[in-house]
Amino acid sequence: MIFDRKIPYLLLSILFAGLWLLLLFLTPPERTLGTILRWVFAHGSLTQAAVYVFLIAALSAAGYLLGNENLFVWMTCLSIVAFALWGLGFLISMIPAKIAWGVLVDFGEPRTQMTLRVIAVGAVFLVLSWWIDQPKFTAIALLIFAFILLFLVRSTSLIRHPANPIGESPDRILPLIYLGIVLSVVLSSLSFTGYLTERRIAKQD
Repeated sequence: MIFDRKIPYLLLSILFAGLWLLLLFLTPPERTLGTILRWVFAHGSLTQAAVYVFLIAALSAAGYLLGNENLFVWMTCLSIVAFALWGLGFLISMIPAKIAWGVLVDFGEPRTQMTLRVIAVGAVFLVLSWWIDQPKFTAIALLIFAFILLFLVRSTSLIRHPANPIGESPDRILPLIYLGIVLSVVLSSLSFTGYLTERRIAKQD
């Protein structure tokens, strides 16, 4: 029966990633930013998707602590994918930063400092979880990290980094395109997480 077939996670991940690239390519130049907007969208979508995936991982961690042991593999794979998204978003941000501000990394910008703090704290949590190797500790650490991430994202001030470059644009089509870009990243990330989860479960069996 069709319901017995496995979900083609890897194929879905590739398709959604291709949609992400296509939407970025189709993004029209903005009046102020010009074609740099595509790099801004790429950076912003990866970073925003990372936050969403981290939150989904935190929900999975909460579910695991409440007794659903099947969520542990999903939780760990989600956190790894989210961390990779965050790091990739930071790397891509160097391109528009260099074009707009003349530097690859503006260490004086609070948003940049926040991004680096998240990478540092996330790396510490990942190493501790791997070293201690206790599922409950990993789940609790992930919940704490998600809280720290939300606090830093919401409380970090801005200097040169625009608060809402998409919403402030007079072009009404850009927010819709950006929404599609973010959704494609999230769906690709979740699909790839499913692929990693299937592989890890298969190895355990």
